[in-house]
Amino acid sequence: MSAGGQAPAAKPASGAATAASAKDPYVDLAERIYVNLSARVYGTLAGSEQKKPDPKALAAFCFKLADAFEQATNETPRRVAENIARDKAAVKLDEVDVSSFIQK
Repeated sequence: MSAGGQAPAAKPASGAATAASAKDPYVDLAERIYVNLSARVYGTLAGSEQKKPDPKALAAFCFKLADAFEQATNETPRRVAENIARDKAAVKLDEVDVSSFIQK
């Protein structure tokens, strides 16, 4: 037991725990789409008379959907306004005249 009556914190057993916490939001979105879509496509309610798509093809389709979602998100009025404000506030170093600061 440690000094506060609590057990020491457990360390992650492998790099899998750190890889999961550092997952790309793009991959996470595609994964959530895949889980929901595959539940509908391969679930018992979908019916067995229809041909099911290849899981790898479905996963590729989910990445295309995630990409389309990100592109559409970047075109929303709020995101466009954020980008314009960020560009106006950014300092462009190639346009800054530092010659007055340099003394010869």
